[in-house]
Amino acid sequence: MPCIKPPQPEKVSGMKEESFIREGKGRVRVVIESEGETLETTMNGSLKSVEEIAEMLGVEPADGKIEATVDGVKVRMQRGKLEMEFENGDRMRIEKA
Repeated sequence: MPCIKPPQPEKVSGMKEESFIREGKGRVRVVIESEGETLETTMNGSLKSVEEIAEMLGVEPADGKIEATVDGVKVRMQRGKLEMEFENGDRMRIEKA
């Protein structure tokens, strides 16, 4: 039986979008939306798996998805797509390009 760990906000505070991307083959699109401005870029690599990101955030995935709030950040993820919504209304999406 797996051990359920409590969320660890201190692990999340220093993360950047690169934390969720694995170097290697493929391309991902990173979109950051903030107060009417949108920044979009494409990076080499692939999005880490749901299980890897769940472990990074200290949450348990359910049915291959993550839907959780960690340190005030709403996190939704399914295979190939990660969405984060911050308390100030900013949003970040990382998805397979």
